[in-house]
Amino acid sequence: MKNKYSTVFFDWSGVVADDSGDDFIESSLREIGATNTQIPEIIKNEFSQFMLGQISENEYWDKLKNNYGLNADDSRIGYFNNWQGIKPNIHIIEFVHELKSKGFSVGLISNIISPVRDIIKRFGYYDIFDETILSCEVGLLKPQKEIYELALHRMDAVAQESIFIDDKQLNLDTANTMGFVTLLAKTPEQIINEVNKLIGIK
Repeated sequence: MKNKYSTVFFDWSGVVADDSGDDFIESSLREIGATNTQIPEIIKNEFSQFMLGQISENEYWDKLKNNYGLNADDSRIGYFNNWQGIKPNIHIIEFVHELKSKGFSVGLISNIISPVRDIIKRFGYYDIFDETILSCEVGLLKPQKEIYELALHRMDAVAQESIFIDDKQLNLDTANTMGFVTLLAKTPEQIINEVNKLIGIK
């Protein structure tokens, strides 16, 4: 019998890689003097522009220095290379290969800044996916509906036959309204077990 699902979409941070990156981003702002009030504002504005590919890393730090008076000098360039979430979880990588060997198409939808994208790409981790939809390349962010529509188009998939895994409920909510079956990621073991149940593998 034909499987109900044909495509599985993964998020990177907190799904393929264990570290969600949120704490790292916040700590990077605290280190340069950002307050609790400024941090969410920066993430919503300047950091979102960075993830959308609208500004470079240099421009990001310059904006923090000029707009908020933060201690963001040239020494900050390369800071994001130290993020531990660049390295994927080996069990999830093996699971992606397993899904592909069983005939499933596998995609990645990721809100990501260009310097981290470059490192992940250099290590070849993106190569295991059939398609990678990266915010800094496509100019769209989860949970915008358009990024999911683009992902479906690139994968020649339909939402009702697709599973989407993310560690943020907000990102899942939009996909849910479009007809995706969604899974909130907690641990690699939970991801693997729940996807296997959905596709009929015990």
